[in-house]
Amino acid sequence: MEFAYRSLDPAGQESRGSITAADYAAALEMLKARGIVVTGLTEKKARAGSWFAVKRNFNDEDMYNIAREMSTLLRSGMRIDKAFDILIHATEKQDLREVLLRIIADIKAGKGVAQAFDNTGRFGPLVISMIHVSEAVGELREAFENIARYLRFQIQFRAEVRNAMSYPAFLVFASGVTFFVIFQFIVPRFFSIFGPQGTRLPLPAKALYAISGWFNFTSIGIMAGLVVGFLVLRRLNPGKIKAPNLYHYLIFIPIIRKLVLNLEMSRFSYSMYTMLQSGVEFIKALKLSSALIQNEQIKGPIASLVGQIKEGKKIADVFEQVHILPPIVPNMIRVGEESGNLKDIFLELYQVFDERFRNGIKRLLSLLEPVIIIAMGLIVGFIVITLILTVMSVSNIKM
Repeated sequence: MEFAYRSLDPAGQESRGSITAADYAAALEMLKARGIVVTGLTEKKARAGSWFAVKRNFNDEDMYNIAREMSTLLRSGMRIDKAFDILIHATEKQDLREVLLRIIADIKAGKGVAQAFDNTGRFGPLVISMIHVSEAVGELREAFENIARYLRFQIQFRAEVRNAMSYPAFLVFASGVTFFVIFQFIVPRFFSIFGPQGTRLPLPAKALYAISGWFNFTSIGIMAGLVVGFLVLRRLNPGKIKAPNLYHYLIFIPIIRKLVLNLEMSRFSYSMYTMLQSGVEFIKALKLSSALIQNEQIKGPIASLVGQIKEGKKIADVFEQVHILPPIVPNMIRVGEESGNLKDIFLELYQVFDERFRNGIKRLLSLLEPVIIIAMGLIVGFIVITLILTVMSVSNIKM
């Protein structure tokens, strides 16, 4: 890797240069060994010739690692600036390293930790609020522990969903490849033996032949080109190019409705538990946690509860007005409100909805797999029967 650096000579003049090293830490050590006073060190970017170079942004897993390691370092009694220095030297992603450098620079300049995180513009309000509250009471270690716990829940949740969908996705892909081979190679060659008499074929045979004419490399290439073009335009101008979010309408499908509700409520309940445990006030926790809900049909009614609670209404009563929520939500919140233990109530709600979602996914997948197999069998059966009927009708075609 090649790095560009800025340095100061003994006369105080700034100079620039470049150095090749295995990583950021190695480059910094090499420059220090030369006696160079480094004022800036950045990895040289790839040349502009690569239009499709992917920017390696950090993700939830990177943030989880940072929160977990910061919690460990702070628990050992290390100062926060020293902890950040260790993280910066151990980080391989340039984008993440630059963000950490900005944070530590703001902290050394006298700004608060929450403000330093917020100034980067790369962290959500939930993370900022948790750090801000814990910083106010001098418990930053607890904030990073809660952030790591929440991100671990999100990462594991997504991984479980991806694993559960891997086999159905493979069935769909295998079916698509099978049908492409049938319609591209087998069906056209079969019907080519009839020559110009193809117009006298049975109606199912004509339909099958028409499908084979559409299902080819050209049509697939055009569709793929349209999809790629849409994605490129959306990336270049995300404000104007937007795809319809079908997820908002899944709540109206009876079988999928419960899955979506359980998924969103498990995410919402865990966020509420994490923020209340961090010391965030209930109104702010409700506002931030409702923002994490991705389905607008659920998000809107819950977000509207903030104003009613501010007016002095009981929490359980306003939750009871959201008819889309199952009765267990207001009932358990009423118990927690009366006992003053809402934090643990939301943890129990998370466990309930999480278990319901997992069981629902298992039931859905147990039905989805045979449905895909049956659908594929019906299509293949239609093709075979059509070919047999076509052969049987050869005697009626004048050659």
